[in-house]
Amino acid sequence: MQALAQAINQASTQPVDPQTCSNALRSLTRDIAAITQRPDPAQPLVQTIAWVQRISADARQKRAATLGAQFPGVAWPDEDDVASAGDQPYWLYDPIDGAYHFLQGLPLWSASLALVQDGAVQLALVYDPALDEMFIAQPGQGATLNGQPLAVSHKTQLPTSVLGTAIPPIAQVGKAEHARALAVLGSVAPEVFVMRQMAAASLQLAYVAAGRLDGYVEVGQDAADWLAASLLVTEAGGRISDIHGRAFSASADGIIAASPALHGPLQALATRAALA
Repeated sequence: MQALAQAINQASTQPVDPQTCSNALRSLTRDIAAITQRPDPAQPLVQTIAWVQRISADARQKRAATLGAQFPGVAWPDEDDVASAGDQPYWLYDPIDGAYHFLQGLPLWSASLALVQDGAVQLALVYDPALDEMFIAQPGQGATLNGQPLAVSHKTQLPTSVLGTAIPPIAQVGKAEHARALAVLGSVAPEVFVMRQMAAASLQLAYVAAGRLDGYVEVGQDAADWLAASLLVTEAGGRISDIHGRAFSASADGIIAASPALHGPLQALATRAALA
């Protein structure tokens, strides 16, 4: 956190306070969760997606106004253009991770907020409004759930492990990437006790940090959903990489998160399938 504090203090007189960020994230996410009206299911999908995007855009604007005023030294680049922030610290905010859960009126969607500098997450928050669970991590300070310390699973054998995953919508990624994801998951699934696609990616990664899931495997390039929660996993004692075993980054090709004992075997299975 020292590097972050120095960077913030160069541009602002007020350091970033995790509790302030937590309060802001909880408040706005609860407002989104209180929205009961849903789009007409008979309308075209493009209109439904636009409805969610409007809610997300409004949330980002409010969040930028709130935290931007309190921490003016931190940039708010567009989600798809974080490279424009350069060396300056910036926020990465996803108001609705698990938009399809949200649209269907299901729980297990979440909001995430990450403070990033030089490609590294310096503060991470993932919030589940249904259970009022706030996951927070800072480098070298561990990960917590509502203030209580977290630790990853102690399981050491794949056949007893419970994993989380997400299968990308074919309409979003195309047939080739969809088939690639199924191939990787098809290689992993027979070796574990069970795989579940149960929640938003950031929330499932938070569950890995909490030891509720023993690991998480996903194929694709969706760092906006993974980046905040990746710090939760490592600060809870877990390991994280892309599906080839390379260091995790904003440009990662997929993600594998698990306890140290399970990460290596999972990565070997995923890499073999991805290269086939």
